[in-house]
Amino acid sequence: MAGMRIRVITESEEFESLAGVWNSLLQRSKDDNSIYLTHEWLSTWWKHFGEGKKLNILLVEQDHQVIGVVPLMKSEYRIGLVKCCLLETIGSVNCNFVGVIPPEHREQAVTALLAYLEAELGHNGVVLRLTLVPEDSKFIEMLRRHGAQFSKSLVIQETVMSLAPYISLPTTWDEYYRSLGRRRRKVLRMAMRSLERAHSVGFQVCTAQTPEDWLGKFFDLHQRRWQSVNVSGIFRDAGTREFYRDLANRFLEKNWLHFTCLTADDEMVSAEYSFVYNRKYYSATAARDIRYSKYSVGHLHYVFLIKAAIENGLQEFDFLKGDEPYKFYWTTSARRYMRIVIIKKGLFPGLRLKSIRAFLRLHELRQYGLRELYSLYMMKRREKKEKKRMGLLKKFE
Repeated sequence: MAGMRIRVITESEEFESLAGVWNSLLQRSKDDNSIYLTHEWLSTWWKHFGEGKKLNILLVEQDHQVIGVVPLMKSEYRIGLVKCCLLETIGSVNCNFVGVIPPEHREQAVTALLAYLEAELGHNGVVLRLTLVPEDSKFIEMLRRHGAQFSKSLVIQETVMSLAPYISLPTTWDEYYRSLGRRRRKVLRMAMRSLERAHSVGFQVCTAQTPEDWLGKFFDLHQRRWQSVNVSGIFRDAGTREFYRDLANRFLEKNWLHFTCLTADDEMVSAEYSFVYNRKYYSATAARDIRYSKYSVGHLHYVFLIKAAIENGLQEFDFLKGDEPYKFYWTTSARRYMRIVIIKKGLFPGLRLKSIRAFLRLHELRQYGLRELYSLYMMKRREKKEKKRMGLLKKFE
């Protein structure tokens, strides 16, 4: 790898200055070109959630020219006197393609990354953790291919973390609608007729003039839904609300935001804060008014969204992480999202990996109270029962 090196970026100002070269590389990355790898997404996420963490962005350079970017950060997790130091990707909320690397440089870049990890991991107990990596990402393919070269010094563990249902969109709405089956179409028609008999129904798309008004209603709708099942909800946090506001304004400028609402008598009853990028729809965050649940307003909203996606020539409708049964109302396809942990080889690597996983799971659960944990547990039980009824457990086990 003559002329190849990795340069580490640790300052926010230098991160911001990379926007041009970053998005130029991303446009050449083809199949791994995701909205969650854009400089706009990652820099906005870092601005709002980077406190207490350290930037560790890796620039892969060939003869002083940047040929790849791996946006990492260093995080420290503590429970009492016990801590775990991680290298992990910035902003991996719904999906994680790990790096911005054009196809012609992936072989060299992944080999350089593994060589960097071989030297870096183990210092102060540092571990690499990558979450929500799609199983069909080119990064995983390359990691498997080149990981064997480092088997004497690194231990690489892959586990299934979640499912991500998606629709490969056909060319016409009629073709897709017929695929849903007669009974499902009948249920949707009946729900729409019931809603239209009782209310004046509308479908609206957010514009640059409406985001703040819509966001306030969206946050409130989302919170009321989760509080009804004794879960506090993500928008209880002012920082998260500000992130959504900031991101909405940035993505509206790029025409990437797809923030829509279904209304009844001009009142928001269902809202979808999502993105459209590179001919793909990303269904990011939804809010439903529980007072209108008898009309299945969430399902009716998806009718509008999927139809619009097809009519606009999009190739895929991605429901992103989570295997909630309602997503399989619309598709039978799902990707597996993987968790990848890489540690320095040493004594009892299997036991160390289990300990790290248990520690991080415990740290994650500490954000909830006992009442919330019980509510989430019961929700998971109900979902599992519904997935069993739908035959999903056998299909994706």
